[in-house]
Amino acid sequence: MKKRLMRCLSLLLCAVLLSVPALAAEPAAAETAGRGPVRVWGTVTWLDNGGLLVENSNTSDPLHEVILHGESIICLDAVTGEPMDLEQIQDGDTIYAWVGSAMTMSLPPQATAQVIVANIPADYAVPQYYEIASVTPQAMIAIYPPPALTWTEVTATDGTTLRITDQAELTPYRTKNIVRLEDLIPGTGILVWPDAQGQPERVLVFPYAYQGYVSVTEEGLVIVNGGVLSRKAKVSQDGEMLLPVRAAAEILGLQVKWDPAQGAVVSRNGETVLTAMPGGTIQGMDETGTAYQVPGTCVLEAGVTYLSQTALLQLLNLYPAA
Repeated sequence: MKKRLMRCLSLLLCAVLLSVPALAAEPAAAETAGRGPVRVWGTVTWLDNGGLLVENSNTSDPLHEVILHGESIICLDAVTGEPMDLEQIQDGDTIYAWVGSAMTMSLPPQATAQVIVANIPADYAVPQYYEIASVTPQAMIAIYPPPALTWTEVTATDGTTLRITDQAELTPYRTKNIVRLEDLIPGTGILVWPDAQGQPERVLVFPYAYQGYVSVTEEGLVIVNGGVLSRKAKVSQDGEMLLPVRAAAEILGLQVKWDPAQGAVVSRNGETVLTAMPGGTIQGMDETGTAYQVPGTCVLEAGVTYLSQTALLQLLNLYPAA
C-alpha cells in the first residue's frame, strides 16, 4: 500500500514540476545547486498520503526537512548493500537518501528519491551514493590489448574526488555481470563504502542508464565515449552550444541521412531516433513510434547540420560529462 501511494505521489510531483512555466507568478519548483543527486538524511515518518518525511536536527541545513516520493526507488541495506523493501522502513528509523535536484517550493520541499540507504547501525560509516561526472584514468602504456587498470580517479557531480583501486571490491547491482574499473565512466551511479582511512573499499555499481557520454573542450572539440569527433562544436549568437549531428550519431553506430521534408534523420537499425530540420522542428520518437517535439536550435552550415547540445543529448540519451 505504501509503495502504491509513493508511486501515485511521485506522478503527482512530476506533474507539478512540469507545470512550473504556467505558474511563473509563484514558482512551484526549483533546482538545487548542481546537476546531480542531492543527499538528505534524518529520521523518517510515514505520512498518511504515502510520502516519507525525513527530518534531521541541523536546522541550518536548508534540507533538514524533506518529503520523499518516488516510483522506482532503490532501497538498500547500509551494511550489506542488499535490496530492501521500502515498507521495511519504520517510523523513527534513520536513513540517507539521494534525490533529484528538482524540488517543489513547498515547506517542507518535496522531492523524488532515487536511492535510499536504511538499516544503519549506530556510529556506522554510511556508504555514500555518487554520480560520476568525469574520470581521470590511470595512464597506460600504448600497447594492444591495453592492460587492466590498477586505479582510476573519478569526480562526482557534488565535487567529491575518489581514487578507486583494483583492491576495492567492485560489485554490480542485481546482476552477475563482472564490473571493472574501466566501467566507471561519466553518468555511472555508484554506492561507496569507505575503509578506516576513508578510501573506497567496496563499490556497488548501478546499471548504466545512458547510451554514452559527451564533453566539449574549451577549444570546441567534442568527445563522445572517449572518442574525438571530426567536427568541432559551434556556439550560436545566443551563446548556445551546438553539436554536429552526423559526427555524433555515427560514432555511436547510428545511421544518418538527409530528407528534404524532415532535415537530418538519425536512425538505429532502420528505426527513426530523431529528425532535425534547420530553422524548423526538432523531433524524437517515443517507444510507441510517436513523434514528440523537443525545444532547441538546428542550423545548417557548410553542409553540416548542428543541433543544440541539450536537445541532442536528450534525444540520443547521452550524459553531459564534465
